[in-house]
Amino acid sequence: MSRRDTRPRAAAPAPRPAAPGDADLTMLPSVRWDSPGHVGLALDIPIGGLYLGTDRAGRPAAVAAIQPHPVRLGVLGHPALAAALVYRLVGVGCHVAVLTADDRYWATLRTLISGPGLTWLDGPSNWPPAPGSAPATYPGPQVLVVDHPSPPPMWVGEHPWCTVVHVSAAPPEGTEFWSRVDAILLTGQGYSGVVARRFGHPDAALADELRPGEIALADRHGVLPILFPRTP
Repeated sequence: MSRRDTRPRAAAPAPRPAAPGDADLTMLPSVRWDSPGHVGLALDIPIGGLYLGTDRAGRPAAVAAIQPHPVRLGVLGHPALAAALVYRLVGVGCHVAVLTADDRYWATLRTLISGPGLTWLDGPSNWPPAPGSAPATYPGPQVLVVDHPSPPPMWVGEHPWCTVVHVSAAPPEGTEFWSRVDAILLTGQGYSGVVARRFGHPDAALADELRPGEIALADRHGVLPILFPRTP
């Protein structure tokens, strides 16, 4: 017959006292997570959205730059914003071509990116080099960035998964590109009239009320000031 172990047992460790600032998680509602498809969570970032920064409420803000249909974007103001956008577009798998009239704004980008993700063009006639395709497929979305005074003609980039960006200090009047641009990124104040003419928003004046460090995204939804980190 076995003998019963009468030796004293060590006491169970006491619960760790809550530290100042600890959240009491025991009162939070919980639900069993059966599979990833059952997660009831949605973020206000559009499909194909390129992250720009955060709005004044701290929410992530993005521009719908990559779509299965042709996209045309305008950038008004300093070309430095366009260089930062190119860096991010290459980083998410786009093949970006730049057609520039002033190479000094792109010198830093040339040193940061090497390889097939970024190319430099003499003219738009040979773009895109291959039909665009969805992200994470070959050859991937195709993006053309132009900082010449006049935007490229509308037939350029009229293909799925192709995006054309025109960078300008002031959009040329009466061009088809700017009359049909899908979204405008503003790097400074003084462009509310452009936004009002293109989109007709009552909040177009927000484009002239930017705070330090902000840019604005204007599209069919309205004008959104965004805190834009200048580093890639």
